[in-house]
Amino acid sequence: MGGCAGSDTKPRARPTYGNLDAGGDLDAAVHHALKADDNLSMQLELHFACINLKNMDVGSLTDSAIAVYMGSKGKYTIVGKTETITDNLNPVFVKSVVINYLFEERQPIRFSVYHITDFKETASVEQKLIGSVDMHVHELVTAAECRVEKEIVCGNQKNLGKLVITGEEKKKGSNVMYKIMFEGRGFNSEYLFYRLNRVGAAGNYAPIMESETARKVKEESVHKFTQIEIPKAALIKDDEDKKAMVEVFGWNKSGAHTSLGRKDFTMTDLMESSTLAFTSGTLRALTCTQTQSFSFLDYVLNGLEIALSIAVDFTGSNGYPSCSSSLHYFDMSRNQYLQAITNVGQILENYDSDKKFSVFGFGASMKSVMPNVSHCFALNGNIFAPEIETLQGVIETYKTVLRKLNFSGPTRFSDILKYVNRMIEYESVKMQQSKYYILLLLTDGIIDDMQETIDEIVRASALPLSIIIIGVGTADFSSMEVLDADDEPLYSKKLKKKMERDIVQFVPFAEYKHDPVRLAKETLEEVPRQLLSYMKSKNIPPIREKLQNNNAASFFDWEREQFSDLLRGKGHPRAQIDATINAGIAEATESLFQVRSSQV
Repeated sequence: MGGCAGSDTKPRARPTYGNLDAGGDLDAAVHHALKADDNLSMQLELHFACINLKNMDVGSLTDSAIAVYMGSKGKYTIVGKTETITDNLNPVFVKSVVINYLFEERQPIRFSVYHITDFKETASVEQKLIGSVDMHVHELVTAAECRVEKEIVCGNQKNLGKLVITGEEKKKGSNVMYKIMFEGRGFNSEYLFYRLNRVGAAGNYAPIMESETARKVKEESVHKFTQIEIPKAALIKDDEDKKAMVEVFGWNKSGAHTSLGRKDFTMTDLMESSTLAFTSGTLRALTCTQTQSFSFLDYVLNGLEIALSIAVDFTGSNGYPSCSSSLHYFDMSRNQYLQAITNVGQILENYDSDKKFSVFGFGASMKSVMPNVSHCFALNGNIFAPEIETLQGVIETYKTVLRKLNFSGPTRFSDILKYVNRMIEYESVKMQQSKYYILLLLTDGIIDDMQETIDEIVRASALPLSIIIIGVGTADFSSMEVLDADDEPLYSKKLKKKMERDIVQFVPFAEYKHDPVRLAKETLEEVPRQLLSYMKSKNIPPIREKLQNNNAASFFDWEREQFSDLLRGKGHPRAQIDATINAGIAEATESLFQVRSSQV
């Protein structure tokens, strides 16, 4: 039996997942990643109620309905509306509205409450606007219980009532995943692969997954395949007695792979008997188990916080801020660092409940308070309390500090990464996995500590952290592409291992500086995937309760105590240490402590 199964000219090293809607076109199917990405394509179902609506009727009560509009580039488009509820100032609407949710975008949304003044037999109705509520989707997603209560507004009018909006994720199917590991026995081909197909209502087959190409272990006459994971809904539409089909192929270099047989089966059969027999051999499921798969929204709606840290490059290659060519130009309307911080920060600040951000600089000294060049200093001048409240506070601190810095070099990332890794390692134990971290690192070019940086990124790949590097300016960013590691996982010579997962995203600012929406999208779109890969690797389900160890000191307090112990061990008096640290010290080094203590 012969047939073409794709056009591979060399054995595949890993499974390929196909587009569920690709039909019989295998090339179209296998080149669109499924990879359980339904967990990244998210929808919110919105429910509505009103409280104390203004009465717009005479002789009866308001007849109300709600229309939902999504905003884009200043224009709003209707995406859904509720039914009309008559004669009620406190309506609870039955009809919900479903919207798409995008983590990486600021999604303006408008809820307009209307009084329906005249019902007609035609499709049209006459309506009068009572008022509206404008907000962003992120505000709802990050609100407690995914519920907000807002005053309805219409110009200067008052006492129009309140709108209550609650949301929940609208799932496309179950969140069950199958984990299956096959081995092939008795097949004569040296190279073997198999393809899983969904069976349609008309009996047609839709390919959804191809295995890697396994070479026969001659001593055992067996082909061993890696474990695959596939959504239950993708394979059998959540019906374990619904048939699926597997086809086995002998791989050929020409691309004309030989079909060695196909077999219909149900997951019930596979879990009970584990063996699928073909004329030329058998496929045996060494493992076949079900596990739960969670979406990004599962974690966010259950209270997971996303904590943002920011690190800014102040090396000399950026140019002195008084020069118009400087990337840190004093004219903030043309300052590229500020634009990048603002566009990304205004999305991420919604996910941090206390709205406090740890902000650091590197590659500069600071007049009077930090005479030596530092590669990891607190932008607010206090390394033991580096958090700045609100994004606007970050912006104002940046503007103020910019005039106090002496730009220098070299460009080093590893000191910042060591600090952040240490912070997350400590906080992850204290917070018990209720927080995920993002480091936004802004730089203008080539770094001088590549291997040390790689070591720290590999270390960080085992932590709940995503690293976003924004390249500002037009310098050579080839080293940043290496750190992005899309093609080859980073290897740490120090740790003697590869990175556990992909955690770095590099974005060149110049490509998107005139389009802040695209900049934020390109910068943040990998975060949900990276967060899910961490949670999955550690088997962490969404947790509603925050299991914080309240007896543990904060990381910054712990760091302060460690530094105090170090200084006391070198003979410095406790009173002098406390007074100096309380006055603020930008970097935790003994040399800077001595400088600052003489100023206190």
